[in-house]
Amino acid sequence: MERTEQRNQIVRSESRLIAGVCGGLAVHLGIPVNYLRIGFLGLTALGGAGVLLYAWLWVFTPSAEESKAGALRSRGTGPRTLAEEMGRVQQGIFSPREMSEKLSSWRETLIGAALLLVALLALGQWLGLNIRWDLIWPSLGIIAGVLLAWLQVDGQHLDGDRKAKALVFGRLILGLLLAIGGLLAILSGSVSTSDLLGGMWAALAIITGAVVVLLPWGARLWRDYLSERSNRQAAAQRADFAAHLHDSVLQTLAVIQKRSDDPAAVRTLARVQERELRAWLYETEELDEKDVVVEIQAEADNVEKLMLRDVDVITVGNARGFDGQQSLVAASREAMMNAAKHAEGRISVFVECSELLIEVFIRDRGRGFDVDGIDRDRYGVRESIIGRMQRAGGQAAIRSGETGTEVELKMPRNSSQEDTES
Repeated sequence: MERTEQRNQIVRSESRLIAGVCGGLAVHLGIPVNYLRIGFLGLTALGGAGVLLYAWLWVFTPSAEESKAGALRSRGTGPRTLAEEMGRVQQGIFSPREMSEKLSSWRETLIGAALLLVALLALGQWLGLNIRWDLIWPSLGIIAGVLLAWLQVDGQHLDGDRKAKALVFGRLILGLLLAIGGLLAILSGSVSTSDLLGGMWAALAIITGAVVVLLPWGARLWRDYLSERSNRQAAAQRADFAAHLHDSVLQTLAVIQKRSDDPAAVRTLARVQERELRAWLYETEELDEKDVVVEIQAEADNVEKLMLRDVDVITVGNARGFDGQQSLVAASREAMMNAAKHAEGRISVFVECSELLIEVFIRDRGRGFDVDGIDRDRYGVRESIIGRMQRAGGQAAIRSGETGTEVELKMPRNSSQEDTES
């Protein structure tokens, strides 16, 4: 059965010159973005149809940030408590998604009102009214320039990389040119060219003088604003850090004090807390819960808590959704449980995910055993590890000696069956 290819949802692109409409359409239609931009410019020359179409798509097409926020909400992000919300309001902290939603609401309202106004004017001209389009189009240019500049007044844009800052600066310049061009177009109908140029030079001189006078004061205000924002962010980070330490480290220390007569339990609690704290401090991106690395780490944590043994896990790469993933995780769990039951010392687990193969090594420092001498009624190694891997299309090898045992699990990575990131 032939499978039809589905197009991506239309979302306004993050890589944008104005609003990302052309970029989103280019991804959706699978054509170069420059062709669409030329097409919109051509439609704009034909009575302004390109501007109306662009504005309509701007209003009714979600941005990439809003689409991602909707996906997060659909997965059910955990709600914050009332105290957390009050603290965020007092500190003025809002997430990028919340800021995007606040800007999107009033932006769509303004653009919708402008579209309605243009539609009413077009209807009036169709009914025979004398519509001064020579004044309306420059006025719309002024409004568009002002809105485009105002949309950039958002703190999250200032924290981006150089490319993001350059885009913001480019949009500000474009908005300024639209506003100035609209003003010049309106004034050119009632003022001669020489008077218009003279007025422009006079205005430029006045603006330059005002900038020179107010520049030190403005620079000081800007430095104060940056300092205040930095202090607010640092305070929020300290509050989050203190809350996490209270909920994790301090609680674990209280439990350790109560169980100080059980060395194995104390050691296990300390190791679990150490791993959790390291993951919280140094983890830069959150892995998918379906990732094989996350599942094997969770099984190792369970073995450590259940058997009160130290299990060290080292991972390289990540993978999810491949054939035989659950069999690989189950075989790894069985190998870790056997090592915890029959061997002494630490248990080491190494997971490596390459493009073609997933490999898991479970090593212990026990006395070892004779693999060929396992009784036929003992299914732990023969069926739960070797047989399970073979039935799923993988391989399992066990090497055991006086210095310990190593279980090697290999599973081919079937990329055609994997989940892909959109």
